[in-house]
Amino acid sequence: MTKSTLPLLILIIMFMGCTATNVTVEPGLYDDFKLSTYKTYSFLEVDQSETEVPAFSQSVVYLKQEIAKQLAARGLSEDNSDPELKINLGIVIENKEQTRETSLATDPFMYTGQRNYTWQSEEIVVNNYKEGTLSIHLVDAKTNEAAWVGVVSKIIPSKQEKKQEAIEDAVQEVFESIDSNN
Repeated sequence: MTKSTLPLLILIIMFMGCTATNVTVEPGLYDDFKLSTYKTYSFLEVDQSETEVPAFSQSVVYLKQEIAKQLAARGLSEDNSDPELKINLGIVIENKEQTRETSLATDPFMYTGQRNYTWQSEEIVVNNYKEGTLSIHLVDAKTNEAAWVGVVSKIIPSKQEKKQEAIEDAVQEVFESIDSNN
């Protein structure tokens, strides 16, 4: 190896290390899963009984459309009567807070003329946001066992059109994770 190829090799290794995904899959558990062995699929019903929000229902519809688009691109077709692969979706939405710790540099104490004063660092809320977690279970219809399970979490944008982009990105990441296994 020459001195001129060594920096290139280091750069390639660094970029390979930076291609992390947000999709979590149990290591080694689904290594033998091949999406190409299936020809048909159907979605299991998503229970929306705990939410009455129309935007949530619309997001579920859009999520199913994006998954269907990805599956169609890989040669699978929807068959609600006798599917080979069942798709179970789990969706959790959490309200979260972004906080920061106060410091003397950014949040100095205010002296009010009393001799007994104290200042201490504390956590303050700087932003409220929603985080969505999607778990996708691909279930083999013959054995009724999970053939592949992946989980992805993303911050949910407040604007509807940005929500659709976030759903597209999340579904794309899931299928890239599946494809990297094949």
